[in-house]
Amino acid sequence: MNLWGMRIAGVALVWWLAAACPHALAAGFPGAQTKWHGYQQYDFKLGTIACRVVTPQKPAEGRPWIWRARFWGHEPQTERALLAHGFHVVYCDVSELWGNDEAVRRWSTCYRYLTSQHGFSSRPALLGMSRGGLMIYAWALKYPERLSCLYGDAPAMGIRPYVAGLPEGDPRLAKVANWMEAHSLTLRAAQTSGRDALFRAAALAAHRIPILHVCGDADESVPFKAHTAAFAERYQALGGPIRVIVKKGGKHHPHSLRDPAPIVSFIRSHQTAVAPQITHGPRLGHVTKTGATIWARLQSSGTAVLTAEPNGGGPAVTVRRAAEPGKDQCVHWVLQGLQPGTRYEYQIRRDGEALLQGRAFHFRTASAGRQGLTQIAFASCAREDDGSARVWRRMANRDPAALVLLGDTPYIDTPNLAEQRRRHREFAAVPAFRELLFHRRLYATWDDHDFGRNDTDGRLPGKGEARRAFMEYRTNPSYGDGQHGIYSSFRLGEVEVFLLDTRYFAATEPSPFVAEKPSLLGLAQWRWLEAALLESTATFKVLACGMIWNGAVRPGKRDHWETYQHERQALFEFIGRQKVTGVVLVGGDVHRTRVIQHDSRDAAGYRITELITSPVHGSVIANAKAPHPGLVADFGEPHSFLLISIDDGLEDRVLNVEFVGREGKPIYQLRFTETELRRS
Repeated sequence: MNLWGMRIAGVALVWWLAAACPHALAAGFPGAQTKWHGYQQYDFKLGTIACRVVTPQKPAEGRPWIWRARFWGHEPQTERALLAHGFHVVYCDVSELWGNDEAVRRWSTCYRYLTSQHGFSSRPALLGMSRGGLMIYAWALKYPERLSCLYGDAPAMGIRPYVAGLPEGDPRLAKVANWMEAHSLTLRAAQTSGRDALFRAAALAAHRIPILHVCGDADESVPFKAHTAAFAERYQALGGPIRVIVKKGGKHHPHSLRDPAPIVSFIRSHQTAVAPQITHGPRLGHVTKTGATIWARLQSSGTAVLTAEPNGGGPAVTVRRAAEPGKDQCVHWVLQGLQPGTRYEYQIRRDGEALLQGRAFHFRTASAGRQGLTQIAFASCAREDDGSARVWRRMANRDPAALVLLGDTPYIDTPNLAEQRRRHREFAAVPAFRELLFHRRLYATWDDHDFGRNDTDGRLPGKGEARRAFMEYRTNPSYGDGQHGIYSSFRLGEVEVFLLDTRYFAATEPSPFVAEKPSLLGLAQWRWLEAALLESTATFKVLACGMIWNGAVRPGKRDHWETYQHERQALFEFIGRQKVTGVVLVGGDVHRTRVIQHDSRDAAGYRITELITSPVHGSVIANAKAPHPGLVADFGEPHSFLLISIDDGLEDRVLNVEFVGREGKPIYQLRFTETELRRS
């Protein structure tokens, strides 16, 4: 059976609702409850924003939804049919706002609530009838990655056709007066406006948004030629996928089709779906200017073909790889020869059958010039539970380019290969985590629990088996020296992240700095780190590892950098001696969020700050709130993560740091300028 014939509507992931997010998905919605065509309807407010959700009898996998703009309940046959297929139906009141910035803000609030708190798909289908077309296109232009497809029914596409050639005071302007007022448009501005979708087809075509219009060619309210026909011609010329169903002789009413089957088929066919032949993933890994890595685990052995096609035209790149039992059916497709700064869409095929459906499977290669705004998320200590799933969804809403897992992701507590693989599979199967990484890069290091045992070091027997499983399930640019360890690094814009391995080598050899004391990183890793720091031209250098860089921990805990303070001091002295700028430390492990400034001015030449982010799950450790002379902030905040961002378009570059809490709001923020992180 091919992909399109499978019993899939929405994200065809293994939505183990009870295991992954039972509370969020079982809980209903607030507000008044009524019935709508036999289905449960909820009316509630998010602040002052009126929202409405109609729930299906049984939600489809991935919790897909259709979002109506304006005219609730008018010609509802499409929504009723989709409810029967497991879709939710959503309405958010934006009456008389005509798709302006306030309307987009309201929809953004509703979107964040539904995706982060109720596990809705991150890509709804948008439905806009008549002036509702202004709303769905305003949202699409603002957030092209946040929708699966657009269904416009006799949609208004722009104001210019209504005001062209009209003088001030013309009585026909009364029909668009509210429209102009909502957008603060003068007549001259309306007559030259290019803000509407009608004249911005290129912005949508660049993202290949699938569009369906249903129109009458005798429409007197939204003239077909001036709106849909003109837009469709531009969109198709730019390579955008659009289908127009023309009702010959049809006027503005009635909307929709008596039999909505073609509309329903269009919407269902563009929901994100992964065929069962792919059990885990696909997932984006390391990306460079000319290369990228895609990972997936397949159901059975055999060859699968991955093809990446550039949106703007040009040659596709195809790679064949085999899934093998010896690698637990995990496949790494390494693409080379790509164009810099280019968006690619990728597809996986097996025996000629496409295994992916929807718009979620894409990536962009690094630009040869400046990257603009770069965001990287860091997370530590996560489980396959509801609270962790909420974090992955909140993270998706913030849309970082990459996620760095700092360890205890997953909890395994044995180096046994079979158990390592089983736990990696269970962690990778969490729907919210899986969807997060369809087009966002994943990098990782490990900590004690995923290395093999709580609070352990490199003397752990069987650690090579843990390394083997790590390499099968992670997509770092490299893994240690190729034979031992997992340290690696990557650069994204003006940030280079050095992923340190603080478990594999710990206490296995003398320190290269103080021979009578043990090493934490080992000689080979130290040589790599020093050379990599000297070679780095990034403005900011993030040194990330699973453990923390200080010793302020719960009583009795010894696995931290303070136990190896001679090596931390050696690092600070190297930074000072070699004038390495822009260094920030990141750690996890201790189930608390903390910020510590190290007294490193004499050694490094500037104060080096340590950012601790933990946990993603809900288990905070109260007695880890230990004093430290450099302690700046401390929070026992469950379900949290760290987000760093930098805009390399600024002259004096700034690294912004935000710890995001369980409500999706910042619990602490700070910033570093590049001048602050260098020897004064």
